Amino acid sequence: MIYSHPNVPLIHHLQIVGNNCRQLILERKWSVDVDISVIADLSYIAGALHDIGKATKFFQHYLLTESHEIIGPKNHALISALLAYKVCQAYTDKVVLEERDKLLLPIFVFTAVKRHHGKIGNYDNELLRNSEKSEELIEQAANFSEGSFKLYEQLIPSTLAEYSWDNFLQYVSEQEFESELADFFFDELENGFHTELLLADKTKYFYLHQLLYSTLLFADKSDVLFKNEVVSKNRGLDYNALQKFREAKKFDNPSDEIDRRKNEAYFSSIENVRRIFNPNQHLYSLTLPTGLGKTITSLGVALTLKEILNFPTSKIIITIPFTSIIDQNYEVFQEIFNYPDSNVLLKHHHLAEPSYKEGEDEFDSQKSQFLMETWQSEIVVTTFVQLLETMFTNDKTKLLKFPNLMNGIIILDEVQQINYQLWPLIRQAFDVLGQKYNCYFLLMSATQPLIFEPEKEITEVVPDFEKYFSYFNRTCLVNRADKKVSFDKFSVDVINYLHNHPDRNVLIILNTKQKTRELFERLASVESESDVYYLSTLITPYERKKIIALIKEKNTRKRKVIVSTQLVEAGVDISVHTVFRAQAPLDAIIQAAGRANRYNENPQPAEVYLYQIEELQKASSLIYGRDLLIKTSNVLKGVKRIEEQDYLELIKRYFQEVHIQSQNVTSDISDAIAKLQFDSVGKFKFIEDQNTESIFIQLNDQAITVWSKFTDIYDNENLNKYEKKAAFSKLKATFYDFVINAPIPYDQKEIDFDSEKTKYHFYLSEFNNPSSFYSYNEDDYSQNIGYHPRSIMHF
Repeated sequence: MIYSHPNVPLIHHLQIVGNNCRQLILERKWSVDVDISVIADLSYIAGALHDIGKATKFFQHYLLTESHEIIGPKNHALISALLAYKVCQAYTDKVVLEERDKLLLPIFVFTAVKRHHGKIGNYDNELLRNSEKSEELIEQAANFSEGSFKLYEQLIPSTLAEYSWDNFLQYVSEQEFESELADFFFDELENGFHTELLLADKTKYFYLHQLLYSTLLFADKSDVLFKNEVVSKNRGLDYNALQKFREAKKFDNPSDEIDRRKNEAYFSSIENVRRIFNPNQHLYSLTLPTGLGKTITSLGVALTLKEILNFPTSKIIITIPFTSIIDQNYEVFQEIFNYPDSNVLLKHHHLAEPSYKEGEDEFDSQKSQFLMETWQSEIVVTTFVQLLETMFTNDKTKLLKFPNLMNGIIILDEVQQINYQLWPLIRQAFDVLGQKYNCYFLLMSATQPLIFEPEKEITEVVPDFEKYFSYFNRTCLVNRADKKVSFDKFSVDVINYLHNHPDRNVLIILNTKQKTRELFERLASVESESDVYYLSTLITPYERKKIIALIKEKNTRKRKVIVSTQLVEAGVDISVHTVFRAQAPLDAIIQAAGRANRYNENPQPAEVYLYQIEELQKASSLIYGRDLLIKTSNVLKGVKRIEEQDYLELIKRYFQEVHIQSQNVTSDISDAIAKLQFDSVGKFKFIEDQNTESIFIQLNDQAITVWSKFTDIYDNENLNKYEKKAAFSKLKATFYDFVINAPIPYDQKEIDFDSEKTKYHFYLSEFNNPSSFYSYNEDDYSQNIGYHPRSIMHF
């Protein structure tokens, strides 16, 4: 018997993976230019042969000996890939295909199989360096176990592809693959594919490769993890749950103006989607002012689209820029669907606990992690990072979810958070994923960016959406940014305002942590009759959650003054009387305005004061980009005061300028996609890595306990690294509630701290010996400034 894994016959594993690959393709709806049965057959070949190299005597000896003794080359992926390549060539020779497809598709299967245990490199590396393995391959070909030929014949009948086992052994022994793969690279890729095709066609082929590769990865990992264990596909999504929820909350019987408008927007959007939907139109927008129920309305629209499309495998994938908003929205969705099983509703981000439940059963952490990371639920709530780094990657762990992205209804909430420099790349990918893979995108925002051209490329689902911006006059923008003021002058203006308006809750948003902290300390020292709060990423998430809860409390006698960085602008559901905002791009300014008079609770428009602070100019340009600040200044030129009902015109003018700017952007990732340079594509990051160090802050007993559990896991010699990872994943969310990431100053190699980094790779502020660099008082928030290094930080 030949085995793939301990006690698993190789023939069983290969048959299951091959059949599952075919099934994954056939059960989805595609509009690719190649007949879907051909893609399904090629996918089957990849799955059926991906581990055929394990049939060598070398691998079998390694697998079956207790010590895993190595007596010869045991790596199996490359020789398996070469056989899959030759079989695919034989298969494509007998089916009707364009000549380029006959050449490319077998190569796509080759790299998918070759790299099913790792990351795909650029094609020059994948196709030109196989000669380095020639001797190893020849030795493997000469040492296949008895029965390998019969196993191959069972997997690849002649009705599928006429290619003999003996021909393959000869192909390897004579090293024909070296020249064949090299010739393909130079003749077909360098002198054909790269020079003759349009960008859209090159992108189409890139994602066709990713489809074949990810399907193999998904089917292989599923069989290894679950074997004969059944994961429910009968999701039981209640399409009426949202309407029942709205009725229970009496949303259908609004008592005030804002609720009436929410209701109107909700029903008119759903009715409009049913009226305007076109299966060939894959891009939609949902544009509503802040506080008008976009989250619920978008879910209603997505459920309607899912019902209309009636794709059995389509998922609603709700993507959000920040994990804090995910947690907040997920709780609402749980209530809507009556706290369903994980196969109905799933939360997935880097801190989510790996817990996947069906009824009374809960999968172990490894299986739960896989089910979560592959989005095996009807509705998935996740991040922009998870979505975009699946679309632009060569990492197999990220690509595992790609098959479940296909046919998806994908919501991008707060879509204005996507940097305009990514717009051309987004357009390139969304167009192909929509047209060829039947993905439907819903871009949602109060400040809708012009990633796609309205009415020509993207369709608005809210009928006459502009009227909702004119209905409300909750805020007015007072532009004092036409001239620079010093930070001291700005501080005096804020203090004077607080003195003259003692009954008003005030939010001040600055662009750097340093100046935010300085202003907070000034205000805390003079505002003894107010509750003064500080918010930045240099205080722990635990503290931020507590502070936001205190801000939202209505039954308090003291006035609230909040000094914050930009983190408060998106998804933090607070409402104040007045906002002071340092100069920023217009969409950030409008988002800041959305924190004032949010529910129209005050009859007069809340004032949002915009300042250009001299000491923040350089830092603001580095954070936001000088070009966006200039465009904002251009749009606001001559504007002294403007009310909310006129914001939309400002937003349109601003994004028209940004759209023009985006058309001049060149993208290395876009170029890499066009050239099938997978390793280069894998360098994509939605959020650029920052040079930081992590500090664990033992604020309380809970923090002490979770730190102790973490160190116990780390120090447990009886656990391997995978078991440690699984154990830590169960307490990860709580653990990171007490972690901050402190930036390393540009001229230093480490952060300022009064103790050495622990062996656990974190600095530690102990409960009984707190760091002098971190200020926390459980009872007096005026002292809570978090991490404060000696070095003068600009960010």
